[in-house]
Amino acid sequence: MADLGVIGLGSTIRGDDGIGVTLIQELKTRKLPENVELYDAGTSGMNILHHLKDFDRVIIVDAIRREGEAGDWTFFHPEDVTGSTEMRSTHDANLLEALELSEILGERPEEVVIMGVIPADLSLSEELSPTLQDRLPELIEALMHKVRELA
Repeated sequence: MADLGVIGLGSTIRGDDGIGVTLIQELKTRKLPENVELYDAGTSGMNILHHLKDFDRVIIVDAIRREGEAGDWTFFHPEDVTGSTEMRSTHDANLLEALELSEILGERPEEVVIMGVIPADLSLSEELSPTLQDRLPELIEALMHKVRELA
């Protein structure tokens, strides 16, 4: 069992919606602490439900709708979301519901951190928008920093 799970959500055929999966793929090419496990959950937040029990801490990476500029990112805890419209996934991921259910089942990790990235383009495309492509090195570094911090 890994202490830290890094889980990417998103659809790689909807442009920037795939940023979570893209960042997981990028991390697979880097040297990570031994206690870190990476997981691509696709577009369904419910897919992560039973994987959560395998970790003490989790970072979930997803594209989110919120105020700000495309390419901006933030780290937050699920408890920080006060309303359904404040920060929402760009797909029907049911992420917060999955986290609530994992708590009811006694499977929620001690710490859950979400890295939310604001997308520029969610149209059908297997490529990230130029905006997110330009910000990719910064996003990778921010995620790597958080991984090292929590590992």
